[in-house]
This record gives sequence, structure tokens and C-alpha cells, in this order.
Amino acid sequence: MGIQDLLRFLKPFVEYIHIQKYAGKRVGIDAYSWLHKGAYSCSMNLCLYPGSEKASRYLEYFMHRINLLRHYNVTPVVVFDGGDIPCKSATSNERQRRREANLSLAKENLEQGNVNAAHDYFQKSVCITPSVAYPLIQILRSEGVDFIVAPYEADAQLAYLSTLEEEQGGISAVITEDSDLMAYNCPAVIFKMDRYGKGEEILLDKVFTSVLCGLSFRHFDKKLFTGMCVLAGCDFLPSVPGIGIKRAYTYVSKYRNLDRVLSMLKYDKSSQMPEDYFKSFREAITVFHHARIYDPDTKSLKPMKPLPMELIQSLENDLDFLGPEVPPSIASAIAEGHIDPITMEAFDYFPATKFHFDRVKTDASDHPPRPKVQMVLKQQSCFTIFAAQKTEHEKITDSLDRRMYSTEAAALEKLIAPPKLPWKEVIEVDRRKIPDNNPFKKRKTNELNLERKLSTSKQVSGVTNISELDDTACATPDSQKSVGSKPAKNAKH
Repeated sequence: MGIQDLLRFLKPFVEYIHIQKYAGKRVGIDAYSWLHKGAYSCSMNLCLYPGSEKASRYLEYFMHRINLLRHYNVTPVVVFDGGDIPCKSATSNERQRRREANLSLAKENLEQGNVNAAHDYFQKSVCITPSVAYPLIQILRSEGVDFIVAPYEADAQLAYLSTLEEEQGGISAVITEDSDLMAYNCPAVIFKMDRYGKGEEILLDKVFTSVLCGLSFRHFDKKLFTGMCVLAGCDFLPSVPGIGIKRAYTYVSKYRNLDRVLSMLKYDKSSQMPEDYFKSFREAITVFHHARIYDPDTKSLKPMKPLPMELIQSLENDLDFLGPEVPPSIASAIAEGHIDPITMEAFDYFPATKFHFDRVKTDASDHPPRPKVQMVLKQQSCFTIFAAQKTEHEKITDSLDRRMYSTEAAALEKLIAPPKLPWKEVIEVDRRKIPDNNPFKKRKTNELNLERKLSTSKQVSGVTNISELDDTACATPDSQKSVGSKPAKNAKH
């Protein structure tokens, strides 16, 4: 996933930060990277019982981090992956084959009682699909969190948002686990963010302007940097055998021209290079710089950057590798989370989520409590990033669409299950009016009364014995004679 060994190679440029650095700013989230990490905790249930409650723990993982960002006054913008582009089909097919093989091994180990091994294989077999991501979209929509479903690669959509000003819906940084964001020339990327908000930040400007540990990219531009990443191997093109990130850096830094690099690579590795490597290389570079993304202003697809005519001619006017064109109506429905970007079918209706996620609580001594802000959910559109830019006609249309969808959804829900009240009615009852006819209570009362009587009888018996002793102690000589007792020895006559 991503560029092989790129993050390790760029380690000298890493800065350890806390997400609080971006307080007051908008930060993009690579949704599938968090979904994959969250799915590890419930991988077996996702594979075997996808509809169960335990299989939804990944949602709690995701929302914990969303609430963490909001706690530090960071506005999250979640971006989901869309459909696969043709030039990535080989990688996608290989990953699917490995997932299926791991799933078979997981089931075998589970049947044999080897739970630990089965759990490891289940984690490797988890597949995050649009249907798995859709419950999260519902939660984000209800929580008022900005989100968008990219037409194809989420990385490309995030890189495009990074080029916009925040007033236009742009973002200041991206949180991900995928090093592809560097090849897309994203200005600021945060990797390996933990549950406390600590992560590793790489700034592209710092990479181009610094010399650290003998590593310098001062003679690189964005195209050369992307070319180095493609040479090292990416999702769109595997590397030539024997060419890793270090060798790729050496070639590019030495020749500083991608055409010359390819020529020298062909001379050195001619026997190991595929015949169509040059063509595939140009296509991969084109994807990283000109991928198709969703433009919220025009509500249609467009390239990240305009395609130069020379590039189009060099590609023989064949741009299908970027993904097929999609009508604006379909592109908008995908972006707003109404249509599955792979099957192009509308998502089935899901009842409102039963999960409730509280804000992250921190120690008041470490962090001052955040002031409570009343959140107003944007009702104009499910695509909340650009919801404020709607015309009156669009608002009316959206309102009518929502009524129609909600009516149909309510009817379906009644057919599936009886409605459940979200509250509990509390009725106050005067206890004095409740009849005292509890048999267990009566039995306990009778036992207590009996114990009291026995205790009283013992006390009375004790008092009687004490009285008799007192009478004997106070007896007179006359009384002793009457009973035949002898007078005291020391009696005086």
C-alpha cells in the first residue's frame, strides 16, 4: 500500500507533532486508512458475521479519532475511496486474491481450534467496501462532520483539496497511512497518528529545501519527486527488479530528467523491463498529477491539474486509464454518499444508527475544557463541505428529495420491524396507594415479629431470675427459719 519504503527513506524529514498544531484549521482524513485499522479489532466478525453488533466496532474506533480532532478544535474532512481506476486493476485483483486465500486459512485454523492464528489471518482478509463504509457515512452525516466520496482515488481528492483555500473548502493537512500522498505532492501529511493525537508530519517544502543525513532534494521538482516514487514501485506500476527507493533516488538525482532516467534504466535493465514499461510509467505519472476528482463548484469530474496538449498527444488521446467519465448527476450522487461508486447502485436504506459517540474526555489539569458549542446540522445537502453554496432552486429540490426518501424509508422500516421509541416514559406513583400484599415482604415481617417476641421473652425471663436472686439475698433470719435454713456463722447474739 503506497510507495515501497518511501516513509523509511524520508525519516530524516519527519517531525513529531501533536494534532493540536492544526487547531482552528481543516484537516483531511483518508477514511479507508482508519477503517482498515478499526477493522482489525473486529476482523473475524466482519468476515463471518458482517451484520452483527460486534462487527461494527470499527465505527467506534473511527469516531473516537473524529471526536479527538474536534476536541482540539480541528475540523475533520473525511474523504472516502470511490471506484478503481483501470491502471490499478492488477494491484486490486492481486490484493483480492490474497484476501480470499487468507480467509480460507483463517476458517481452517478456526475449525482446528487455533484461534490466534485464525485471528491473524482474519485481519489480513478484511476487505473495506463501500457497503462497509456506508454506516460510517450515516454517522458522519448525523454528527455534522464534513465528508465526500471521491469518484476514484481518495488520495487524489485529498491532494486536490490541499491546493484550495479553506474558504473554498480546502484543507491544511492530510491524516493517512498511505505514502501515496507524497507522490501526489500533498504539501503536509501526517502519518501514524495514535489515539492521543500524536503523529509524524512530513512537509513537502521541507523535503525540497533541507539537506538532512546526506539526503537532498534541492534539485528536484514535483514531477521528478513523483517520478522517483513511480520508479520505486507504486499501486499503478510495479518496480523493475533491483530498483528500490534508494536506486530510484540515485537515478533521478543524477540525471534530473525522467526521459534520460528511463533511457539509462533501459540500458541497465533491458532484460528485466516489460515491453510496455515506458507507456505504463507515463500513465502512472499522469495519474499522480492529473487524476480525475470531483469539483464541487461544477458538480462534475475534472483533472486535478489541466492536461497539457503535449501530454494528451503523447498518450494518443487515450485517457481511459484515468477512469471513465461519469455524468454530473451520478458524480454528485456518489460524492454525497447516495450511490455505491463501484456498483453504481443506490445504497439500501439503513435505519438510523443506534450508536452514540460522546466527545473525548481528557484530564482537566492537562487540557482546559473546550467550551460547549451548539452544533447546527447542515440540511441543504448530504455533501456538507459545499452545502452552503446552494441556490434556492437546489434547496427546494433537495428538500423534496429528502421528503420522498424519508417517506419511502419509513415505509420500509415499518415493514421490516415495528418502530421503537427512543425514550422511556417515567410514571410517578404514590407508594402509599400500593397495596401491601407482597408475600415475600409479609413472610419477612412475620419472621421479624417472631424474633422480637423471642427476644422479649428472654428479657422477661432474665428479669424474673434477677428478682428471685434479689429476694434470696434480702431474706431475713425469720424467713430462713421458716425454710429450715441455718443462721450466719458470724451472727452476734
